[in-house]
Amino acid sequence: MQSGDTLGSIAGGQGVAGGWSALYDGNRPVVGGDPDLIVPGQVLDLGRA
Repeated sequence: MQSGDTLGSIAGGQGVAGGWSALYDGNRPVVGGDPDLIVPGQVLDLGRA
């Protein structure tokens, strides 16, 4: 993840079915309770989305 990324931009760019909410649901332990607060360096599992 890089500065300026959002769950929506990542989901769209990677073709995640279900969009940002599916990406968030599959990575809640990494992202935490606020889907709007992601930070550079976090690693998301696209296979879980």
